[in-house]
Amino acid sequence: MPRGPRASSRANPAGLTEREMEVLGALAEGLSNADIAARLVLSEKTVGHHVSAVLRKLGEPNRARAVATAVRAGFVRPT
Repeated sequence: MPRGPRASSRANPAGLTEREMEVLGALAEGLSNADIAARLVLSEKTVGHHVSAVLRKLGEPNRARAVATAVRAGFVRPT
């Protein structure tokens, strides 16, 4: 079994996975964890883990700053 980040994560400048990018896009839309969970058919707890990973990888303390950083970096489009 391969170890380490997937090729798609290595290709992302922030090391975000495809799912984390989906979650980041939903954060940029202003969705809550519950709304993201419903959209992506995940549990809220799983979404919370993804949000935490996004914040950690972007080095930001909260959702708003993570979205602002992602917009500046071109990861997501401003809404």
